[in-house]
Amino acid sequence: MRKEELLRRLEERLARGEIGEKTYLDIKARYDAMPEEPPTPSEPPEAPKPPEPPEPPTAPAEDLETVIERAIETAMEQVSQGLEMAFASREEARSRAEEVNRRLREAMSRAGPRIEVGGKKIVIRGAGVVSGDQAVDEFRCAGSGRVTGNLVAKEAHISGACVIEGDCLCEEFHASGRAEIKGNVRGEDFASSGKTVVAGDLKAEDISVSGKLEVGGSILDADDVSVSGAADVRGWVRTGSFTSKGRFDIGGGLEAQDVDIRLSGTSRVPVIQAQEIEVRRGEGVGRGLFSQRNGELSVDTIEGEEIYLEATRARLVRGQEVHIGPFCTIDAVEAEELEVHETATVKDRRAFGHAGHEEHAKHAGDPGHGDDEDREDHEDDKDES
Repeated sequence: MRKEELLRRLEERLARGEIGEKTYLDIKARYDAMPEEPPTPSEPPEAPKPPEPPEPPTAPAEDLETVIERAIETAMEQVSQGLEMAFASREEARSRAEEVNRRLREAMSRAGPRIEVGGKKIVIRGAGVVSGDQAVDEFRCAGSGRVTGNLVAKEAHISGACVIEGDCLCEEFHASGRAEIKGNVRGEDFASSGKTVVAGDLKAEDISVSGKLEVGGSILDADDVSVSGAADVRGWVRTGSFTSKGRFDIGGGLEAQDVDIRLSGTSRVPVIQAQEIEVRRGEGVGRGLFSQRNGELSVDTIEGEEIYLEATRARLVRGQEVHIGPFCTIDAVEAEELEVHETATVKDRRAFGHAGHEEHAKHAGDPGHGDDEDREDHEDDKDES
């Protein structure tokens, strides 16, 4: 019996005179001191209902496309980061390329083709073709695009695949996907972290290659060229500073003030001309006396003031201060000061300037050694006779 029911009956007995007031108060005091009993539920309580799941918000088309574009850029950057190792493993390179193509097709199917041309901006999302020779502030391709003519922009960003059928005239050019330029490139900052093919010449102040770059002409008028992936240049490379931590193949020659090479794989160039030249084996390999070689530089002629070489094969090295380091094979060295490591091979050591006239004749095809010099040498010979 509940406490409230007992007190009610006690009050009824007091009203009928069956108990006195003192007895009522004593009993009521005892009942008041008793703990409250929990109410007995008449029905079992209903189980709480789980909250309704919120409906997913409908993102505007622009937000969805931004997410897709970022996904494409991420996929391409992941591939470019592995290109340094990928060119040593063709199977891995092929697998990574297939994964990027799959992600690109998936993103394009979600977004659908879309081209935005207006004001100072051109954007390709999905697949599309735009007319060239439009001067814009920004060009962006996050799908599969083509420019029919010259691309003229302050900034160009390619995170998918894009073909430019003319020249590329951009102050800033960034490609994290695949870009093909069928003309020349002229700008200030040029960065390729995917694969970029330039059919003509590349003229830019700062050039950075962390993926794969192919140039059918020459790299000219550069302040700084940095290669951490792979670069193939059919012509010459002329720059203030040249730095490589990857692999390069230069068909003409390399002219710079400073050359710093950390070998990874086999690199080739006919001629290196610079004031300071440093060639070292790549990181990650033991550097003791019997350590394994990591990469090699193959070159015909090296000319500079201060030269340090490792793992280099050359016909002639000429400089004021020359240090031939480990694993070098040199046919002839001309130097005022010469040091040769015990693991290096130098077949002929000459006094500095011994073969200068002979080497000028060998570089007759070099744009820096023209026909005028050859004619002057010929006139001198005639006067002596």
